[in-house]
Amino acid sequence: MYVRLAFAVAAHLEPEILLVDEVLAVGDINFQKKCLGKMGNVARAGRTVVVVSHQLNQIRRLCQRVVWVDAGSIRMNGDTHEVVSGYESEMARGSSEGREQNRAAGTRARLLRWEIADPRGEQRHVLSTLGAVRVLFIVEVSAPMRRVTHDIALYNSERALLWGSSSQDIDLNPGLYELVYDFPSLPLRPGPYSWLLSLWGDDGQVDMWDGVPDMLVATESLSAPA
Repeated sequence: MYVRLAFAVAAHLEPEILLVDEVLAVGDINFQKKCLGKMGNVARAGRTVVVVSHQLNQIRRLCQRVVWVDAGSIRMNGDTHEVVSGYESEMARGSSEGREQNRAAGTRARLLRWEIADPRGEQRHVLSTLGAVRVLFIVEVSAPMRRVTHDIALYNSERALLWGSSSQDIDLNPGLYELVYDFPSLPLRPGPYSWLLSLWGDDGQVDMWDGVPDMLVATESLSAPA
């Protein structure tokens, strides 16, 4: 009740800057909807709304610019989709590093790295377009292999499978190879995603790799504002 009253008074006063600290973390759904509606009205009136929150989906819907504060210091300051996606990627990084540490060493072939080849940006693991995408993966082969099977899958941050593909009967001689995948588009919500790749021979698994780092989708959210 105190939070409801405080927010109602602050919004009614029509301040030039409205500072809202975690108001969306309390109250029922109707209260949260009223808060969102009022903050939208304040913003459309040309005034500034500063929202302090850990609810990332609401931040995406409400904010045009985000400041990520960590231990009293500014980590990032920029467009909403870039900063929120960067925060999500940082939170997910620990698990991806753990997967890499637990990886067994390949003897005949080893998947080394991956990148977004087209469109090529400064950050080769960040997807910031809704258009065509080319992704390539580098594999090092140290011994000849015949009739290799190559599998690839894309997962979201909750480890739900979004896409997968398999190729069979591949012959590989020693050297470096690029495994190239072209997508007309990757219409994914902003956030971190992970690739899982594997190589299989007649006698079983040759290498399996969680593509590190995660792919960070930093496209603008298509969600309608509240």
